[in-house]
Amino acid sequence: MTQKRTFLGTLAHTLLSRMSRGRLPKTSGELTLEGLSAPVEILRDRWGVAHIYAKNQDDLFFAQGFVHAQDRLFQMELNRRTAAGRLSEIFGEMALETDRFVRTFGFNRLGRAELEQASPEIKNILDAYTAGVNAFIERGKFPIEFTLLRHQPAHWEALDSTIFSRLMVWELSHAWQSEIVRAELAETAGVEHAAEWEIHPLARNPVTLPEGIEFNALDPDGTLRYIPGPFLDRGKGSNEWVISPQRSETGHAVLCNDMHLALGIPSLWHEIHLNAPDFHVSGVTLPGLPMVLTGHNERIAWGITLAYTDAEDLFVEQIDTHDPPRYLHQDEWHEVEIIEEPITIKGQTEPFIERVMVTRHGPIISNQVGQSGTKLAVQSMALRPVPLFDGWLRLNTAANWDDFVEAMRCIEAPQLNIAYADVDDNIGFWMTGKIPVRAQGNGSVPVPGWSGDYEWVGEVPFEEMPHAFNPQRGFLVNCNNKVVDDDYPHDLGNAWMSGYRARRLTELIEGRATLSMQDHQEFQMDTHCIPGLELVAHLDGFSNPDADVQLALRLLRTWDGDLGPESVGGAVYEVLRRTLIHELLTPSLGESLTQRVLGKGIHPLLARANEFYGHDTIALLNILDNPRSWWLQQAGGRDALLQKALKQTIASLRETLGEDTAKWQWGKLHRITFAHSMSMQKPFDQVFDRGPFPIGGDTDTPLQTATMPGGGFDEIAWAPSFRQIVDLGNWDNSVAIHPPGQSGQLASPHYDDALRPWLDGEYHPMLWSRERVEAEAVARLTLIGNS
Repeated sequence: MTQKRTFLGTLAHTLLSRMSRGRLPKTSGELTLEGLSAPVEILRDRWGVAHIYAKNQDDLFFAQGFVHAQDRLFQMELNRRTAAGRLSEIFGEMALETDRFVRTFGFNRLGRAELEQASPEIKNILDAYTAGVNAFIERGKFPIEFTLLRHQPAHWEALDSTIFSRLMVWELSHAWQSEIVRAELAETAGVEHAAEWEIHPLARNPVTLPEGIEFNALDPDGTLRYIPGPFLDRGKGSNEWVISPQRSETGHAVLCNDMHLALGIPSLWHEIHLNAPDFHVSGVTLPGLPMVLTGHNERIAWGITLAYTDAEDLFVEQIDTHDPPRYLHQDEWHEVEIIEEPITIKGQTEPFIERVMVTRHGPIISNQVGQSGTKLAVQSMALRPVPLFDGWLRLNTAANWDDFVEAMRCIEAPQLNIAYADVDDNIGFWMTGKIPVRAQGNGSVPVPGWSGDYEWVGEVPFEEMPHAFNPQRGFLVNCNNKVVDDDYPHDLGNAWMSGYRARRLTELIEGRATLSMQDHQEFQMDTHCIPGLELVAHLDGFSNPDADVQLALRLLRTWDGDLGPESVGGAVYEVLRRTLIHELLTPSLGESLTQRVLGKGIHPLLARANEFYGHDTIALLNILDNPRSWWLQQAGGRDALLQKALKQTIASLRETLGEDTAKWQWGKLHRITFAHSMSMQKPFDQVFDRGPFPIGGDTDTPLQTATMPGGGFDEIAWAPSFRQIVDLGNWDNSVAIHPPGQSGQLASPHYDDALRPWLDGEYHPMLWSRERVEAEAVARLTLIGNS
């Protein structure tokens, strides 16, 4: 069977690759297109990056839309259909549950409202971008995926971009899942015992703004829908640091950023260089959206991490099924807003009608509409109809710190930590996004929606959001860790990541007097595991005569803490860590709740991880430190737990990798695959997917390669999706990479040419000057207006 499948996969790959070659876009010569006012030059370098030179901004964004469509049209088609809840039109009933849930959150409604209230400048940008996408669609040469699905793309609309932008904001804003997990954990184990697994960043791990820097310079399985399919799986995380000139060998500020999101094929990102009068920017973009998300212009550079603040709450609503339905609030019944969303399903004559219920708090996300009883409504800053594009336009064109701050003021969602550096050698950062002020409570658990006691009564003032400018120590680091200390006057939530990545990067930065560009590249690939060595330290003084236990102890005690793909000690640590945690949790909680406490998302598609993710190791270390821990007592005590887990670890490695301990390498367990959306249908996985590849790191290393709870070590939830290191003294000295490549076209040489360099820690230059671009250009396309 395996041989037959391999043969079919090889045959399909050969045939589809040949078919795809004739569909590759034109990248050299001239094209005459309607909608341009002046010629536009598009130079492609040998890494596939497009450098666009236009004489005005309308033509610039037209060309950006055209290039996005050239490289990523099928991805854009999936993006817009996912966001609008229209996947069922091409995938049939298998996508219906996804569409239903997406329609419930109403990204289509939010996108429409945003477009209606957009400024004339933003509308012009969206219209120009849309015209460029459609100029490519009208040429009628589509990627091979459209043929396989027997589908042709409709014209792009500006509304497609605004709807997709709302989906992306939502995906980067989750906090509500932890409320459900926290409540269920407390109900099952008791509040006191549940607290031992609570989200608690270690006090010894750093905050972004240390002391001395002023900040102002319920059962989900029965409640929520299951969504099949791989369409909304992004993941979330990131590293960023910025250093001042006195710490840099270049003599100028350097900004580093690697954004950790789910990896697939094609890449989530598309790198581009845009050049027109008053608009000169280079960096990465999201296909389907104009402008640059992160990168640099002529004056400033910026990078992004998720803030991990809490800007979402769950409200338990009391619903009465009158006609129309009503909900209770402060002793009065109010009419539920009912929105009917027709969903067209391929192969069916009648649309499915989704009846969305909305209260004052937000949409009801329960699985049945129209039944009396308890329902959950989600209130989120990401679901408010606020403008999204204005802030990014200001950021793309900012020239100094004051301009940057005004851009931050305009970014109301999502909540991000945006690092800053400029050519005048200033550095800083600002946390963006609105954070609610609650009348009562802290948003950690679902609250009664009918009482009125837990309403949002305001927002943290913009000027009091965490920020810093030219800190005395000469650098700033954020890795989704806690941003402020406990003296900060506002409640930002408690969903920060553990802080181990930030701690390691701070150690690396402080360990050298000055830093080279090569140093930063090494830092982004660093796989030193601090909590791994902390766990090994807990084994000091422990002994046991069992041969397997002694073998495990020997392999761990000789381990240097590196989680590179060839590390044997690293493999033993990872298996032991997971075994210990399961031995502590599963007997008391059962498998399903255990996986949620370890961070498994309530939705395998909408959100693969909840906010508990990444905190299990801290909890484990604290429990091992506390002999009176209830969890430790349930496991028979510390020594009994260690003996059992160490023995099971060796048995697991022996079963998986054989008897030879030299082959017990972390990379043989921990592998990454770049999957395409078509790989659901066999044998297309052998055509479109790439991998698996051995890879080092884990959740707590700067090279973050987070695995999913409940899955194998080779199920990578997210990893660095884009790396950039920007030299503020010489833009041409900046470097970047994003896997697997620039193009989504199967036959393109840039479909997967960045994979091996990315795995090996290599980069390509972010070409900036016209001289450097011309020197590296391998194709030149001139777009000429038809007028």
